[in-house]
Amino acid sequence: MKKKLASVLLSVLMVFSLAACGGDNSGNPPPSDSSSQGNSADSAKAVNLKFNFVKSSTDPEYEWYDAYFAEIAEASGGCITYDLYPSEGLGPSADMLEAASQGEPVIVDCDTSYLANYVPDWAAAMAPYLIQTPEQIEKLWKSDVGQELCAALEEVGLHLIDLHYFGTRNLICNTRVTSRADIGKLKIRCAATAGWNEVVRVLGGNATNTAWSETYQALSSGVADGAESPYALLYSAKLYEPCKYIIKTEHLVAATAIVMSQKVYESLPEEGRKAIDEVGSAYPAKAIELAQGVEQEYIDKLLEEGVEIVEIDKTEFIAAAQDTPNYFPEWTDGVYERIQDAIS
Repeated sequence: MKKKLASVLLSVLMVFSLAACGGDNSGNPPPSDSSSQGNSADSAKAVNLKFNFVKSSTDPEYEWYDAYFAEIAEASGGCITYDLYPSEGLGPSADMLEAASQGEPVIVDCDTSYLANYVPDWAAAMAPYLIQTPEQIEKLWKSDVGQELCAALEEVGLHLIDLHYFGTRNLICNTRVTSRADIGKLKIRCAATAGWNEVVRVLGGNATNTAWSETYQALSSGVADGAESPYALLYSAKLYEPCKYIIKTEHLVAATAIVMSQKVYESLPEEGRKAIDEVGSAYPAKAIELAQGVEQEYIDKLLEEGVEIVEIDKTEFIAAAQDTPNYFPEWTDGVYERIQDAIS
C-alpha cells in the first residue's frame, strides 16, 4: 500500500513538472498549446485540464480528442484550457485516476474496469459479450442504473464526462488459433484489473498483466503471446510486427470513460460545467461515426502488413461469459441483470 501511494504521489508531481516544462515523457510531440487561447487575462483565470490517454499521437483518436477538448474550451468562454498527453505521457492511467480522485486537474481516458477500483459495480459494464451494439453504450450511461453508477463515482471524487464507443476488440496472437482450447496455451496481455483478467478467462487464455505502453515489448520478447484491442489501436501500436494473426473474437463492444476530478468540476463556473456537460453528452453519437468510419481503413492497413484475420466460432466464448457474474461476488445483487434490461 505504501509503495502504491508513493507511486501515485510521484505521478501527481509529474503532472505539474511536465506542465511546467511544456512537454511529456512519451516521446510524442509536446501537448497541444491550447492554453494560449483567449487573452492573457482570461488565461490567467482559466483552469488548465491535462488529458492523459493511452493512444499514441499517431492514433486517429488523438485528433478526435484534440477537437473534443477544443470544443469544450471554446464553449467554456475561456474558463477552461487543455493539454493532451498521449501514450500515458503523465503516467499510468490508474495513477492519474487516483490523482483525479484527490482533486488534481487531470482527465483520464480509461475503460470501466479501472472505475471498478472505486465502485466495483462498474466492472459489470465491461462484462464480455454483454454490450452488443455501440449504441447500447450511451443507452447504459444515461439509464437509471448508469446514473446511479455515476453518482457513486462522484462520492469518491470522480466525475464521468462521457462514456463512448471506440471500437470492437479482437485478439491478436503470434500463432494461428481456431478454438478456445488453442487460446488456452497462450499468455494474453491485459491490464492489471479484475475485469481484464475476466476477459482473458472468457477467451480461455492465461492473463499476463502488463501496462499498455509495454505491450509491444512483451509480445516481442515472449512475455506475452497475444493481446487484444480494436483494429485502429492494434495498428497504431504496431502490434502487427510481433503478431500476424487477428482472431475475430469480438469479445467487447468497447466503451471508454472520460473521467475528471469531481472537486475540479464543482470548482468551475457554471459556463465551464455546462460546456463539459453538453460536449460530453453529445459525444457518444459522434464517436460511433468516427470509430466506424476508420475501421475498414485500419483493417486494410493491417492486411497490407501481412496480418491474417481469422474467423472463429464465438459460441464457446459466449457460453463462458455467462459465468462472469459468479466471479464478482462484490457486485451489488442484480446489477448485471439491471444493465441487461437497460440496454435491451
